[in-house]
Amino acid sequence: MIRLLGSSWLQIQRLGLVCCALAWFTLPAHASEGGFVAGPLGGSDLRAALSPPPGTYLLIMPLAGNVVDLRDRDGNKSPLDFSGSSVGAGAALYHVFEDMVAGGRFGLGVTGAVAKACIRINALNRSQCQTNFTDTFIEGFWSRPIGELGLSGPAADDPRRQYIPYGLTLGMSLGAMLPTGAYSPEDLAPLGSNTPVLVPSLAATWISPPWLGDGTELSTRIFYNVHGRNDSTGYQAGDMLVVDWAVTERIGRFQLGPAGTYATQIQDDRQNGRNLGSTEVVSVGGVIAVDLPELGMFLAFKALRDIEAQYRVRVDRAILRIGMRF
Repeated sequence: MIRLLGSSWLQIQRLGLVCCALAWFTLPAHASEGGFVAGPLGGSDLRAALSPPPGTYLLIMPLAGNVVDLRDRDGNKSPLDFSGSSVGAGAALYHVFEDMVAGGRFGLGVTGAVAKACIRINALNRSQCQTNFTDTFIEGFWSRPIGELGLSGPAADDPRRQYIPYGLTLGMSLGAMLPTGAYSPEDLAPLGSNTPVLVPSLAATWISPPWLGDGTELSTRIFYNVHGRNDSTGYQAGDMLVVDWAVTERIGRFQLGPAGTYATQIQDDRQNGRNLGSTEVVSVGGVIAVDLPELGMFLAFKALRDIEAQYRVRVDRAILRIGMRF
């Protein structure tokens, strides 16, 4: 189980932290015009609050999604025969600085993507496919280990302590979604939102002593989306709270378990003085990650399904994250 420990194993384990800190997959999904939940590509799941060692990291993220149906303001299936799909690929650069800030690590990241999105509304005999750039996400992220909170982890000389930060780690970030993606008010399948979004977040990761495998990890990251106004249409999306979570077990080079998202708008969307409704969605699925020190890589795969939704489309989606350190 711990046969591959060493400096290369440690680097790849920590590389996975970047993949998890920079991840929110955006498809046509939320009630606001343009259809985006703002945040890092792929969402957040395992290792949400952890920071890798100082250095520069590259992530490559192929992704895909499929629209299940359209739900109205009461969560009922819309009578419109609505279908859609999206495929694409994202890339992220993330740099963690050498100097400590308030006892923790600080990093900066930028994420962009190219996607092909297709939407069809059969009842209206309307459809569209387009391939172009999506909006760009930037953020600064800070992370600090707090300690084991009195729980007894492995012995001080246990090799697992080289790559598993047992105990509690807290993190915070300030991000922004920049409206760089392709957008037109006439789009059925928009790839941009034409709206800047401020995205602060708080994160926590707790890793237990090795009760089952090498440690049980509980991770969550809570985002708050503050949407700007779309000046092209007068559409104002309401603020949104997004909670990502994962409960995973570490077993040697592997880490796996259930993951999910809960998102709710705390204000209605508005246009021309009218309240249009607000989004709420529950998504569940799973995540599996593997560290590949012999290749100098980290891989993680996540799949989610929207099981409950109102005022939005329900989506099945998946993302593969491939990470490497420069």
